[in-house]
Amino acid sequence: MKGVINIMKIISAKGTYENIGFELGYKLADEIHHNLSILNNDIINKGLGKKKVDLYKKLYVDILSTSSRKMMEGISRGSGIPYDSILCYNALREVLYSEECTTFAAIGKATSNGKPVLLKNRDKPGNLDYCGMNYHKYREVNVVNVLKTDNGNTIVGVTAAGSMGIMMGLNKYGVAVASNAGGITEVSNMTSKELYGISGRPQMLREGLECKSAREAVNLVLQKLTKSPMGSPGMLFFLDAKDIYVIEGSWLSNQFAVQHITDGAISRSNHFELLEQLNNQKYISAYCRKIRAQELVEHNLGRINTEVLKEFSMDHENGPFENSICRHSKKPEGPVTVSAAIMEIDSENPHKSTINIALGSPCWAWSKKEGNITFRMDQDIKTIPKSFFDGSAYKEHIRNDARYSK
Repeated sequence: MKGVINIMKIISAKGTYENIGFELGYKLADEIHHNLSILNNDIINKGLGKKKVDLYKKLYVDILSTSSRKMMEGISRGSGIPYDSILCYNALREVLYSEECTTFAAIGKATSNGKPVLLKNRDKPGNLDYCGMNYHKYREVNVVNVLKTDNGNTIVGVTAAGSMGIMMGLNKYGVAVASNAGGITEVSNMTSKELYGISGRPQMLREGLECKSAREAVNLVLQKLTKSPMGSPGMLFFLDAKDIYVIEGSWLSNQFAVQHITDGAISRSNHFELLEQLNNQKYISAYCRKIRAQELVEHNLGRINTEVLKEFSMDHENGPFENSICRHSKKPEGPVTVSAAIMEIDSENPHKSTINIALGSPCWAWSKKEGNITFRMDQDIKTIPKSFFDGSAYKEHIRNDARYSK
């Protein structure tokens, strides 16, 4: 039976990073097994031999923080899956599976209330191999993690089961993060000899959320990028009460560049702005979303806030299919927007900053009370409705058709 169910769960864990990993591994063991099975098939199909896989793992281990190693050890113990398999999944995941996303950030006079905001629409292609009891409409298992560390920090992020990185998230100190892939040569079309680099962005984002400021997080990531380039071309967003930083990087040219903003608004599709010479000129969707995102930002300067970003997230201009910001596809393997998150920073009380999460297609999820949640970083996880734990919210709001199409 194909495409029966997808579990977009919210998982809570606390304690040391090894204890957090254990809880995640224990609670998500079935999902991790499924994702590892698909990964192993893709390694074979890509023709990556043991020598190449071992190189990826070595490069990955070389830049890991102690917290990441401990977290993977815990995931291994909790799930009963060998540590080497968990390491392989994290080291190769981003190299093999790029995310096609659209991201916005605003700070200072560009906002309506002085509160910095960061939005990411998370876009993922489907995979005909993603079928069975842990999948829905050929999309992989996704989870929302709420991690409470033993040093008093809280991290909320969206990720995939088995990964100790995140794709977008917020911490107790009011630091928000997100990432996009860069639209250069398609990694999926490259041979194993051409593939190079570490699988870095999800792990870098989570490690960045261990920091107390965006600047501290950026410095941490830049130290890693000087040792090894990104595993797949892309960009990383870091935002707090004072700063927006965007890092663009590519392993193909071993380059990275940084943009810093203290007053204004920016956007990114899968299109480099600082490393523009690297863009794939044939990637039409990235250009369409880039132009539309810039239009939305320019027309809304001075009034950008969480509610306005929800409108951006639901936008169907040039669509409502693969060229719009809220993406849909009639093809099972086509890229669609599977979730969105808007982080709003409380400058005076960072621990009261909020993350708004929509599970499923944004045009449906943001417009329905049951499709999204607002979680303030000082709240108890028990305030989150049950439907966000058992996956029913996601299943209800992921749609092929667009709610507000033009």
